[in-house]
Amino acid sequence: MWGEWLFRFAAYTAFGLVMETLFAVDGIERACGCPIPRRVPRKYLEGFVSLYMIPLHGLGVLLCFEPMVDAVATWVWPLRFAVYAVGITAAEAAWGFLLDRVIGFYPWDYYALSRFKVFRRGYTLWTLVPLWGIAGLVLEQYVGLIRHLTPHAVAFFTGG
Repeated sequence: MWGEWLFRFAAYTAFGLVMETLFAVDGIERACGCPIPRRVPRKYLEGFVSLYMIPLHGLGVLLCFEPMVDAVATWVWPLRFAVYAVGITAAEAAWGFLLDRVIGFYPWDYYALSRFKVFRRGYTLWTLVPLWGIAGLVLEQYVGLIRHLTPHAVAFFTGG
């Protein structure tokens, strides 16, 4: 059982960090509606991600998103889209709030520069809500794939 959880945690973390990095290359400035301070010119296609996101991507998907997928699996896609949009937006805002309170900042604090910010500190953006719905629909497919691959991966890594 621990092997299955560890494999799924790693798969969800890797997927989340890769998707976040790819979105950070260009999409985040579009969602913010303002330029994001960068260390290198845009032509280098630099993406950015924080290791503080590992618990949100790994445990969030494993413990919260997987059960959500199971709960809404038979619903039509527009309803699933709405559930994912609201749920992932709430998770991002809650994680940002928690990090802000515990460590004094949150990794996407540049959201506060946006006119689309939610809450005074900008823990999420209104413009991301529909994107989170799309991400949820994509992620539910990935969850199905990882669940299918898990027993095979565990058997491979444990020699079983």
